[in-house]
Amino acid sequence: MKSERQPAQPVSSDEEVNPEDAGVKPAARRIAYKTVLAAVVLGIFTISVLWMFVNPREGSQAKPSLVPESDMRVHEATLSNGLQVAGIEDQIGKIDRSMASITDRIDHGFESQQNQSAVVKNQLSDMTQDIQAIKATIADQSEINQELDRQIKEAISRLDTLINETRVPIAVKRKPSARHKARPVKTPPFQIDAIDVWDDLTYVAISQVGRVAFVKTGEQQSGWTVTRIDRLKGQVNLQGPAGQVHSITLPR
Repeated sequence: MKSERQPAQPVSSDEEVNPEDAGVKPAARRIAYKTVLAAVVLGIFTISVLWMFVNPREGSQAKPSLVPESDMRVHEATLSNGLQVAGIEDQIGKIDRSMASITDRIDHGFESQQNQSAVVKNQLSDMTQDIQAIKATIADQSEINQELDRQIKEAISRLDTLINETRVPIAVKRKPSARHKARPVKTPPFQIDAIDVWDDLTYVAISQVGRVAFVKTGEQQSGWTVTRIDRLKGQVNLQGPAGQVHSITLPR
């Protein structure tokens, strides 16, 4: 029985599928294996028929039990080969399905990768546009700042000009001539407006040419010295540059 089943063993070696055959189409594989199966079955059938005709009838009568046993072995070998081929076809089908599933996954992976790449490209494009818009805004802001700086400088220049124009010219004192001595002025060239107290010190509010100055006892204004301030009576005593004395009483 071992010697008759040995020819069927090479068929089982087809169970190992090389990775290089993974790309063959399933239909071509099935046709190839069906052809091999048909050839094996036909060969076994031919051998069994020849075996029956070649052996003499005497041998078959002397040993009646050999013919049924050989037929049984041939039938068993045929069934075994058929089962092996069917198993190979099942394995090939599983491999084909696995390959199809892997191919689908790879295709889906490539599609998702392409979609992600497109999304990333769109995001980069949007970011580039935003950066360009920010740069344009910064450039516009720089121009606006420069214009504002220029306008501020012009305004400052105008203010300086107006201040210089509105300043009261300082009166130039002329020296009295040697022949004619000027008479001393009896009244000061300013007006006393009020008497105020700050930090326990009494001040006199003096207005002259639209300007107000606060002078305390002992200080001068236009050459006149404040000698005494009486806040209760509202009286201020002044001494002129020539020593003349002048007293002013504020109305209550």
